[in-house]
Amino acid sequence: MVPAGSERVALKISDIFPDAPVFTSVYFPDNTFPEFRKKEVHTLPFSNLVKTERQFKGLYPLWYLGFSFLDLSEFDIIISSANYLAKFINPPKSAVHICYLHNPIRFLWKPDVYSYKSIPYGRLSLFLIRSLLPILRKFDVTKTRKIKHILTNSKNIANQIQKNYQLESEVVYPPVDVNTFKVYCTPGDYYLYAGRLISHKRVDVAINACNQLKRKLIVAGDGLERENLQKLAGDTVQFVGRITDEQLKELYANCKALIFPSDEDFGLVPIEVQSSGRPVIAYRSGGALETVVEDKTGVFFDRQDEMSLKEAILRFEDMKFSADIIRQNALRFDIQEFNKRLLNYVKRFE
Repeated sequence: MVPAGSERVALKISDIFPDAPVFTSVYFPDNTFPEFRKKEVHTLPFSNLVKTERQFKGLYPLWYLGFSFLDLSEFDIIISSANYLAKFINPPKSAVHICYLHNPIRFLWKPDVYSYKSIPYGRLSLFLIRSLLPILRKFDVTKTRKIKHILTNSKNIANQIQKNYQLESEVVYPPVDVNTFKVYCTPGDYYLYAGRLISHKRVDVAINACNQLKRKLIVAGDGLERENLQKLAGDTVQFVGRITDEQLKELYANCKALIFPSDEDFGLVPIEVQSSGRPVIAYRSGGALETVVEDKTGVFFDRQDEMSLKEAILRFEDMKFSADIIRQNALRFDIQEFNKRLLNYVKRFE
């Protein structure tokens, strides 16, 4: 299992308010964190008809309508955790809506990061999105500006919220329960990629670099691009698919380093691997600039291509890193800090 980081944040928010119900568009119990099974989860109408991620993504208009008409009249404070459509709820005027906004909707504001194979209806979807971008962006801006209280996951996204919506937001870094991660004295013989297998994650860069260097790479996770990525993989690349949290923690603790080739909004995975005292080889962009300390907890590569990544891997292999220093860096993002800051924010409105 490697669900999206936003799912983990939603889970941790729910843990802070255990008596509060959870509302979501579609719920796949086997594809997300098992802890959700213990919660009161409500889904939108027709969600029971959806069986796959591709079907889910193909029905975005339906989920927008579902969130728009969601009856939240019994609540005084509503917290939305939004990558896409959850921010479009219409809370009662008497209620406070706090939105933890993970990013401006990526396919509206960064459409070029998607390949046609990563989205439903392929090239037709890309054509329609790009044709309607001015209208869709204006709609997104108008609706988002109605939200008065916005938290976000990083300075990177706070800057994007300011740029796209002209709104201020407060940064509350996502939580990692650092003390649940294992630290081993000596690493194994492999590099690791962990996350969803979709085009904007640029897993192809990691695979191609390890193919050419003949380095062992374990790819943990699943997604719409898995079949294409497996075709790229050479003999040194192993796909393990969806795995449990405990299996993922074992992979973190034993890897030489995490390879993080994505221009990510924030990215929890680099913090999780640092919680195991293991370094990160990251693309120099996005949230990694806030979570990885160059030459102390990892190294960066400057271009999102295999040549630049290969150079970084070879440079990394000539360096030494301290597991204690790496883990200390991860403690900046520990769950206790997240819980304290979120609770203090909510208390302003009680």
